[in-house]
Amino acid sequence: MDPLLAERLERRPMSRADFDRLPDGVRAEYVAGVALVSPPSSGDHNGVGGELYVLLRAAFPTMVVRYDRGLSLPTGTLRVPDLAVQRQRDDELWSPEVPVLVVEILSPSTRDEDLFHKPDDYRGSGIQQYWIVDRAARTLTVLVNAGEHWDIGLSLTDERPTGSVEVADLGSVDLDLSALLA
Repeated sequence: MDPLLAERLERRPMSRADFDRLPDGVRAEYVAGVALVSPPSSGDHNGVGGELYVLLRAAFPTMVVRYDRGLSLPTGTLRVPDLAVQRQRDDELWSPEVPVLVVEILSPSTRDEDLFHKPDDYRGSGIQQYWIVDRAARTLTVLVNAGEHWDIGLSLTDERPTGSVEVADLGSVDLDLSALLA
């Protein structure tokens, strides 16, 4: 196996210059002098991401919806959410535009990073909503940025699989967890 690729999330200390020299195909984020190298996503993960991409594009046709979008956050951190909804299109490798919302679809290899580290980066950067899809628990949680903390804007489960959420000044989107995870 290529030593630059990962089978699980790996934390590799390196300079930003070294990070910028990583070859194409290495899936990595950069946080405080550490490259977080993760494996490719599974087919089920990508299927849920594709469904959400289509849903978000239809709900917000004037917005830019990106899959696996590199973000250069105001904190200096480089993150790659599964989906990002932005107001403007740009062709930067690491977009400096703060998205309106980001989506993470939990994977076993990056679960802790997505649940315990990314929320602070996203909230502190001014991202208005953070959607977390947990395929194993069969939940979708919409977190709304309340400044110093996140509020829960919507929580879908198998017992309550449908709901609607307001997204900033863009309007609302209807969500159906059963259809999303089918």
